[in-house]
Amino acid sequence: MNEILTPQIIAREALMVLENNLVMANLVHRDYNDEFVAGVGDTISIRKPAKFVAHNFTGEINVQDAVEGKTSVKLDHFRDVSFTVSSKEMTLDIKNFSEQFLQPALMAIAQTMDEDLLNTVAEVTNSVSATAKPTNLEDIAKIAKHMDINKAPMSMRRLVLNPEHKYRYALTDNLSKVSYAGTGDTLRNAELGKIYSLDTYMDQNAPYSYSDKPGTMTECNVTGKVNAKEVAVSGAKAENATLKKGDGLIIDGRMYRIEEDATAASGAIAKVKLDMPLHLTMDSPMKAYIVNKHHSLAFHRNAICLVTRPLELPMGNKNAAVIQHNGLGIRVVYDYDQKTKKDYISLDILYGIKLLYPELACKLVG
Repeated sequence: MNEILTPQIIAREALMVLENNLVMANLVHRDYNDEFVAGVGDTISIRKPAKFVAHNFTGEINVQDAVEGKTSVKLDHFRDVSFTVSSKEMTLDIKNFSEQFLQPALMAIAQTMDEDLLNTVAEVTNSVSATAKPTNLEDIAKIAKHMDINKAPMSMRRLVLNPEHKYRYALTDNLSKVSYAGTGDTLRNAELGKIYSLDTYMDQNAPYSYSDKPGTMTECNVTGKVNAKEVAVSGAKAENATLKKGDGLIIDGRMYRIEEDATAASGAIAKVKLDMPLHLTMDSPMKAYIVNKHHSLAFHRNAICLVTRPLELPMGNKNAAVIQHNGLGIRVVYDYDQKTKKDYISLDILYGIKLLYPELACKLVG
């Protein structure tokens, strides 16, 4: 007889599936505290990974205040996947239930979390231009140089490549030599390995334009209303600057895709349609980051923080559970709709993202 699929059982399985499908979220600093239940939009205080200065000892110590290592993070990313289930499906064993429901649901959440983390490219100022047809690894060497100059610790340096960048550099003779110097699995697994002190990965959620011919606009400001699928774009720096369908706008950490081509003359305002409703109101112009090129991101683990907190359980708690492990927490809630006479399962997670040390990150663009 199969074990009854309680919320606790499903939550444990869901958290394991989620962690196994994450790329970026497994590479950054994570902060989780199950002592405080949080709500969507709450701003909390977290302790930044410590940075200290070694002083010359001249007879008296110089005490450094660890309180200065605190910062605030807004928990404004609330991701949910809900689906209907039948009584027959609830009799499946956890393995089959996971394959049929949990794995596709958690893969969707994992992809969104990775995308949100990679959207921090909008805040990173250190930048290297990607060579269109590289014959060597000079671009990656320049990134490592940025990390060296900014004194990023040698351990836990990461480079997460856009698929386009991955295959540009994977075809260089230099990378082949590096791979052969390591293990034979490097090329077979299509991973770059450790290059110039950077543990290198690929993430399909790295920012890029879906357009075959991306637009020419380089920067802009936007205004718009919450739930609207249109923004007013201003601040173009060139006459007839364009945004093409498939280009991206990173607004307040979220990626929005352009639905129709648009042109904005210098000093003029253009109306731009988006693929999804805005998550906030912008009455005053807010700077948006334009994604019309491929982006990859290098960073030390402590440069970026993923902060999660447990969500409140519904009243009664019998049909819900929150499970946390290794800096992640997920909630599972069962529900029944009397009108449609259907059972529902909701999986959700609340998190915030913070660029803690911008100097310890560098983006590869082009």
